[in-house]
Amino acid sequence: MPQLTADGNRLYRFVALTPGTTRESACEALDMDAADVEEAADALGDLGLLSKCPDTGIYTPYPVDHARIKVLNPAQHGLNEIQAFIDHLRGDLDELTLKTEHLEDDNSLEVIPGVHDVRQLINGLAEGCRAEVLTSQPGGARDEGVLDESLERTERLLRRGVRMRTLYQHTARFSPVTMSFVERFTPLGAEVCTLAGGFPRCIVFDREVAILPLMDGSHGAAVSRNRHLVSFIAEAFERAWSAGEKFVPETDRPARAAITSDIQQTIVSLLIQGESDNRIAHVVGISLRNCQRHIANIMKSIGARNRLHAGYLLGKEPFGGN
Repeated sequence: MPQLTADGNRLYRFVALTPGTTRESACEALDMDAADVEEAADALGDLGLLSKCPDTGIYTPYPVDHARIKVLNPAQHGLNEIQAFIDHLRGDLDELTLKTEHLEDDNSLEVIPGVHDVRQLINGLAEGCRAEVLTSQPGGARDEGVLDESLERTERLLRRGVRMRTLYQHTARFSPVTMSFVERFTPLGAEVCTLAGGFPRCIVFDREVAILPLMDGSHGAAVSRNRHLVSFIAEAFERAWSAGEKFVPETDRPARAAITSDIQQTIVSLLIQGESDNRIAHVVGISLRNCQRHIANIMKSIGARNRLHAGYLLGKEPFGGN
């Protein structure tokens, strides 16, 4: 997905204020290499913010709304489809019953009630993992104690060459603890993406074993080795991963504005559906107070008198952000 880089930001602002800008004049004014200017211009072109005349080489800027129409609106549509898929998956998992007697061993769910036993199980599966770990941790910022507990295990996996992919929610990008964790392990090969709405919590080892949370909200876990169920979870993860935004800490700051807009668009979508503040906060992975602040800002920006009026206005015309 195209992104607005720091160089692209500088180039766009300069071209917008300097009619007749060419690559050469931009290089001189911005103290940038020609290759850097070309790369920034190409990125702006992908966003619908800039074009270059093939005859004169002059750059022409376009309004920011072009980027919203060309990039953000299709991206939001894709995220809505992913969210619908996730909701469908959650419903399927809630209703899933494993009753086939001749596949009893394959289909059985092992319930691990205690957090200590769950950690031991995860450590054991990690030690035996051969190729790949898929993990999803929704809910925004990660708990520092949980991350500290996983440091050695994560490092051993990566140094053995095991591919490790993690899905967080966008709000995790604003957590210094989570940022530090990602900064430590991405150089070792860890891959991290974020989504506005997140993905159900799970860990999948080698596409053979899946660890899922218990529905009672306890710290226990359910373990499945059923190849059909594990494959289904892995496929759902892949679809969510393809819609995620890559989380690279050293280049994350320019992406934060787009991430904040993405979070707002998800809140807007849930508002239109009539979801409660608690439900919206849970889906987006932020505190109830932070969620209510976002909603208040959205309502103010569109001139809504109340939640019902906001739902009507947002359903009538797409939300363009603050």
